[in-house]
Amino acid sequence: MPLALVMDGYVDEPACFGVPPYISPYVRYAFGALALAGLDVTYLTCDTWRRTPLEDLWREAVLVVVISGLTVPGRYRGGSPLTLRELEALSSLPRSGPLVLGGPIRHGYALQGGVRARDLPPLAVDCLCTGDPEAVLAHWGRTGQLVPGLTRTYEELRPWAIAGAALAPQHPDFPWVMAEMELSRGCDRSEGQCSFCTERSPGTHEERPPEDVLEEAEALDHVGVSAFRLGRCANILGYGGSFTPEGRRPGPERLRALYEGFRERCPRLSVLHTDNANPLTITRFPDAAAEAMEIIVRHNTAGDGLSFGLENVSARVKDRNHLKVSAEEALFAVRMVNEIGGKPKGPRLLPALLPGLNFLVGLADDGDDSLEENRRFLETLLEEGLLVRRINIRRCMVFPEAPLASLLERYPSRVRERSYRRWKEWIRNEADPAFIAGVAPLGTVIRNVRVEERRGHMAFGRSLGSYPPLVGIGADDLREGDRRDVAVCSHGGRSLTAVPYPVDLNRCDPITLQTLPGIGKARASRIIQRRPIDTLEELPDLLDAPAAIVEALRPFLS
Repeated sequence: MPLALVMDGYVDEPACFGVPPYISPYVRYAFGALALAGLDVTYLTCDTWRRTPLEDLWREAVLVVVISGLTVPGRYRGGSPLTLRELEALSSLPRSGPLVLGGPIRHGYALQGGVRARDLPPLAVDCLCTGDPEAVLAHWGRTGQLVPGLTRTYEELRPWAIAGAALAPQHPDFPWVMAEMELSRGCDRSEGQCSFCTERSPGTHEERPPEDVLEEAEALDHVGVSAFRLGRCANILGYGGSFTPEGRRPGPERLRALYEGFRERCPRLSVLHTDNANPLTITRFPDAAAEAMEIIVRHNTAGDGLSFGLENVSARVKDRNHLKVSAEEALFAVRMVNEIGGKPKGPRLLPALLPGLNFLVGLADDGDDSLEENRRFLETLLEEGLLVRRINIRRCMVFPEAPLASLLERYPSRVRERSYRRWKEWIRNEADPAFIAGVAPLGTVIRNVRVEERRGHMAFGRSLGSYPPLVGIGADDLREGDRRDVAVCSHGGRSLTAVPYPVDLNRCDPITLQTLPGIGKARASRIIQRRPIDTLEELPDLLDAPAAIVEALRPFLS
């Protein structure tokens, strides 16, 4: 059987994420299209290629596909996206078959925010997909011809998506992977697109049937995938909705069929999260949006979030860049999500559903005054005791086909670097710690945290999920790849300190004891000298500590 290679250079778009542990739909669909064309398909990541040169495999393949591209900037811990220099090196490797390049890279190349995307230099590729890579590959499998602009319908996609589930076990981190699931494409706004967006323009929105999504999910569950994010969708609240003059009204029944289907048809399910939501949907259709959110909260898993693309709450910047909501509308949406999803998903677990806020700096007509308006908005949330799952701050990536490119020529951003840094530092040093302390109070249990690295006596890791917090775990016996449930002991700016849960005072190591709230090195030493300890009633005298400190330990102990 002829060999084909699919290399994952990783993708990051407003409505699609594919950096480990996430597996994007792009690579799965490409894999499925080639598998159904009768090829033996091997999947590898660019990180695998960096560690192990694969020139022999490259030469053996009758076709090589590279998926890559970023249209929003980010910092990545699970993997490093393919750089332009690496792409040039890959394209020059000796090979026996054609090289196909696909993904967001078609828009141009940028690896960080605050810059204009560069046009791709001449590369030794045989086909740069300007349409859908899977459609191009399926056509090549039938005819031997590469037609770069081919697109597909959701009916055509269905078998490729199901067959593409077989890619997952080839991922180097399997089974520690999360499948990014596609629900729709394009923008469902009826009044035009945001200035910076590279998604399909309004009017080209298409939605995938729930049954198709669930059949793909079943196939992924069958091969061992248990974590899913309904992320490739511009607005989860609009899924199954109807277009009206006021915007897209939520259609809760279709959303209910989708979420209930995941629970019924994916027996391995451990994580079910989502991503993007338009806060304007909440303000214009509060009753229908509330019903949609209640469905999500009923069926999702703890720690889920709705990513609100606020970008900027300044009225001037909003109007100039055709953004979604005003400060008042954003506040209304944050309040409603808190009301519906702000309670813990279960005893001492993370909240069921909270808003995540995205801010974008460097839009047309942006300025120091708009940064201050964003700050005042966040101060209002803090004063009202509202919770925010996380705050993303990005600088604009400017792509030629996005309206922002021409807008900036007429209305340049006037944000000074000093003002930007001061604003960002306030968020990271003041707002973030306050929000994360409310999201994960002391004693909160976070399930299934995987250790990514060790630094001294601390292990650092994350759980699978949508924007999971970084957790520093006080334990000497944890190694990279280990997984534990943990309980939160303290908070950092955007991270948590925790201990393995539950703690056995008679067996745990000294670092775990020292990390417990109110203990420290001296009291940990006393506990170790006195072990075994039979009851908590022994601790006040032993530790020379008030009863309140001992009582605070109770939630952490076995």
